[in-house]
Amino acid sequence: MRSLRRVAFLGTCLIIFGSLALYLMLDLTLPQENRHIAKFHHEEDTIITKAEKQIETLGEDAHQKKTEILSQLDLELPFSPKCSSLSQTPPHMDVQMLSVYDELKFDNLDGGAWKQGWNVVYNEQQWANDDLLVFVVPHSHNDPGWKKTFEEYYQVHTRSIFNNMVTKLMEDERRKFIWAEISFLSLWWEEVTDDMKAKFKQLLDRGQLEIVAGGWVMTDEANSHYYSTIQEMLLGHQWLYNKLQYKPRYSWSIDPFGLSATMPSLLKKMGMDALVIQRTHYSVKKYLAKSKQLEFRWRQTWDDVGSSELLTHMMPFYSYDVPHTCGPDPKVCCQFDFKRLPGFAVTCPWRVPPQPITQHNVAQRATMLLDQYRKKAQLYQTNVLLVPLGDDFRYDHSTEWDAQMNNYQKLFDYMNNNPSLNVKAQFGTLRDYFAALKTKMPYNKFPTLSGDFFTYADRDDHYWSGYYTSRPFYKRLDRVLISYLRSAEILLTLSWTEGLAHGVHADWLASSDSILLRQLSEVRSSLSLFQHHDGITGTAKDHVVTDYAKKMWEAIMSAHHVMQQSIHFLLNTMKDSYTPSPHFEFFSMDDNRKFPNSLSEQTLLKFSSNVESIRVVFFNSLTWRRQEVVSLKVATVDVQVRNFEGGIVNSQVSPLCQLTDVTKQCFLLSFVADVPPLGITTYFVEHLMSSDTPRENKVQIKVFNAGLRNSQRGMFEDWVKDFDKGKEFSIQNNRMSVTFSTSGLLKAITLKDTGRVIPMHLSFAKYKTRLGQDKSGAYLFLPDGDGETIIVKSPLILVFEGPIMSKVLVQLSNVLHTIIVYNTPGADGLGIEIQNKVDISNVNGNYELSMRLSSNIKNGDVFFTDLNNYQIVKRKRYSKLPLQANFYPMPSAAYIEDDAHRLTVLSAQPLGVSSYREGQLEIMQDRRLLQDDNRGLDQGVTDNTPVISIFRILVEERKSGCYSLSSEHPNGLLSEDAHLSQLSLLYPMNRLVWTGGELTPTDLMTSYTPVRDEPPSVDMHLVTLTTLLMRGNVSSGIIIHRTHLDTCYRAHLSGQHPLSEGTIDVSALLPPPAASASAPMFRSSITFTHIDDKVPLDRSQPQPVCAMDLAAFWMPKPPTG
Repeated sequence: MRSLRRVAFLGTCLIIFGSLALYLMLDLTLPQENRHIAKFHHEEDTIITKAEKQIETLGEDAHQKKTEILSQLDLELPFSPKCSSLSQTPPHMDVQMLSVYDELKFDNLDGGAWKQGWNVVYNEQQWANDDLLVFVVPHSHNDPGWKKTFEEYYQVHTRSIFNNMVTKLMEDERRKFIWAEISFLSLWWEEVTDDMKAKFKQLLDRGQLEIVAGGWVMTDEANSHYYSTIQEMLLGHQWLYNKLQYKPRYSWSIDPFGLSATMPSLLKKMGMDALVIQRTHYSVKKYLAKSKQLEFRWRQTWDDVGSSELLTHMMPFYSYDVPHTCGPDPKVCCQFDFKRLPGFAVTCPWRVPPQPITQHNVAQRATMLLDQYRKKAQLYQTNVLLVPLGDDFRYDHSTEWDAQMNNYQKLFDYMNNNPSLNVKAQFGTLRDYFAALKTKMPYNKFPTLSGDFFTYADRDDHYWSGYYTSRPFYKRLDRVLISYLRSAEILLTLSWTEGLAHGVHADWLASSDSILLRQLSEVRSSLSLFQHHDGITGTAKDHVVTDYAKKMWEAIMSAHHVMQQSIHFLLNTMKDSYTPSPHFEFFSMDDNRKFPNSLSEQTLLKFSSNVESIRVVFFNSLTWRRQEVVSLKVATVDVQVRNFEGGIVNSQVSPLCQLTDVTKQCFLLSFVADVPPLGITTYFVEHLMSSDTPRENKVQIKVFNAGLRNSQRGMFEDWVKDFDKGKEFSIQNNRMSVTFSTSGLLKAITLKDTGRVIPMHLSFAKYKTRLGQDKSGAYLFLPDGDGETIIVKSPLILVFEGPIMSKVLVQLSNVLHTIIVYNTPGADGLGIEIQNKVDISNVNGNYELSMRLSSNIKNGDVFFTDLNNYQIVKRKRYSKLPLQANFYPMPSAAYIEDDAHRLTVLSAQPLGVSSYREGQLEIMQDRRLLQDDNRGLDQGVTDNTPVISIFRILVEERKSGCYSLSSEHPNGLLSEDAHLSQLSLLYPMNRLVWTGGELTPTDLMTSYTPVRDEPPSVDMHLVTLTTLLMRGNVSSGIIIHRTHLDTCYRAHLSGQHPLSEGTIDVSALLPPPAASASAPMFRSSITFTHIDDKVPLDRSQPQPVCAMDLAAFWMPKPPTG
């Protein structure tokens, strides 16, 4: 038997290497000029997959030989062998975008046919010895929601695109096509026949069809959190791997409104080789085109070795549609969009229609098109040219396929059969293009570029900074869903691992039949769909926004169900004999939303003769111990809190319902919860006799400018110690004292460490839109001026002071403004918290609201914002640019600083931000716009709904003479305090109330944590611990992000949270059996499709993680028995 296996194995090897050799010989038989065009029809990944399938049949003896074979294919995997180091001075880059902005005049000169460029000329003889190679790439950009819902677009357009694609590509092997959005592909796959699926796979194998990017959607890059981007790419890549055994290698991002520097880093970690982008500022395109730097190695700003870089191709012209992709003259290019032939109901704006290609006109038409190709080629360094051929929802009718493919093939045939033209043209894919490109120019000869491409302008002063804030309610809902999905993933994975350890049949937790795993997949799908660049951006039609919200609302409830099921299992003392009830609700999440656009409401905890104590469970999804304020809604003031050891916990009670409705009585119970890393802790809320309630538990209230009637005053008589007119006042904790003006708005912050007083004035401002034809809309911010400060006169002010937290509520026009100071030893006590409940739904007219923080910090024209919560970049305020151009996306953080102080704003939702004056940060809050801004949506933004936006504000003192980065560095860093506070804000502790009814929770433990010994260091963030279903097998994956922190500011919690030395002990995050050294673990891409299974890792040994980088580890299910 062993001899037979060896013979079979040798035969397999000969087949594999024989195929490779045959390909090489065929390549050598081609003419020199055609050799690089030839297409090896099987992806490298397909070779691997076939080799794996054949070797797997040989049994375990072949494993070592399999590893040797695959290693000889020498494919680049996304496991960086070297770390780049963030040094104080910036590494050299050929192009640094902040320097480009310093240099650009933004003069917007008329370039003629190419309005935003110049009159391009060329020498016809330049290709005499090396033909121009043209790859025309047919594509169809499909938005999973915009003017129609995701499902509506599928029914009307996308289904037909797929059906026609298979039919028309099968007719002629010379035809090619690329596809990006896997959300649509998954819908189609569920309903088509096996024959259609087989043909689809055949087209992939032939190389006629290529999946590019492979994400669930083409994600927005301004508002999205990097966790969500990983999720939507992981969902798409896992679908492709499970259904098609396919792994994309080239990415395609042609419609997001500005591009983030985070994306190439993430894509590199997903196994991508190159990227194509489109929407960048027209002045940037012109600048790069002038120096032939539209193709570059896109690096992170700190990367000195190239470990993060990705080869990137930037399209040079206005749009990705056909009139703007063949060359610089759209009037000419439009004549080669054959869907615009007479009779197709689509015309050319330049009023010169295409002509069908015949033997009589082919010479003239081919020469006209070639002229555009040659001119476009002048903008790039090589003689290899990429020409996209498509637009939104194209190729949905067979007639368009015939018109485009047949007419272009006639043009190609004429060009290719006339050697004097020195051109070889064909249909192609991104893989074809980049393969040819790499043969023409060594990779290291492409220039390096660092930085991002915000804020995008497509023409004139039309800056797309409005969508950073449009529909803020749904932007906030996105972050809420992120928090719940991440918690659900962690809890389910911990439960599955614990179940395996206890010998439990864990299929109910994780298998192809698992209800919980299926629900979790639906949650991922809903979050991923919203990352679409017309989803989280707030740039879809009203009914589409409602559809996104409904999906997210249902996803939140599904995540809640997975969480409470997992928590019940983890706390159960009888895991060995646990009987699952996957539909039962043991706990209810203390976060109720009646409708998709409703604000969150807490569960009212009521007591009765049968219920004198209520069990509440808290889950901490972070990897460090948290001691933070939690609040519960109770029906009476006569309550106290006990921890799971029976000790009474200090608490405070304040009125809640009666603040807005005098007929209702409910209260807010607040205390400091102490929860271990990745831990679950139980607290008990107990009903007391009124005589036993400590008076010090009640907050004291000051009321200013009330104008309350005597009956209303009587309602507060047990609480209020001061009724008065407006006057200055302060609240404090053990770290700071916060002073307020007579209007109730922030005035100054005093740091108790040093006694230093930092003036800090908070105000609100409003913008209208400009006069004239061009106005603000969902995408564009076109204000009528600098913004008018809103004058506040004698507002109602409530001041709550208690031992646990103090807060100030100010009722302003359209805003209920709240500032909270927590008195805790945890991350929530490091700064002040702002909550703005904004409602501009009743405003008549165009109205945009912002919040301004003004200080005496001497930041000049420099400020810093984050990109996708992944990194911080430097911004500059430019007087040569209009106000709207100086606003940037703030997914989670912004700061200004000088030699002495730093002011940091941390945001629980993405919004637009600027520092339009020295010492100031301005954060947009909401927008109401009555008109369309002529970018295709055909409506304004008038579906405003009340939204609560949450911020943390930190003021920090710099250590004398300490600078982590030089003033020339384009990077920024959060301090340790800001980093901890940000994670605390984005991932609040989850609150669950026992609702088991008659089920007595006597078999439940009161606490749980998998973390033993020392938890990971504060700079090591657990992005996710997730359960995977890969080709029918359950496994788990873990992703770690190691950030770099600015140590020039005092870390108040440094004793609790030391920095790492660059390694992480993964086993410290897992239950003991899963942490065993014998359990296999492998390095992986962050979408878990590229596994480095040649090098098994010891889970119990520290694993290196590069600074400012991600590391992923894949853990297969351990063998049973």
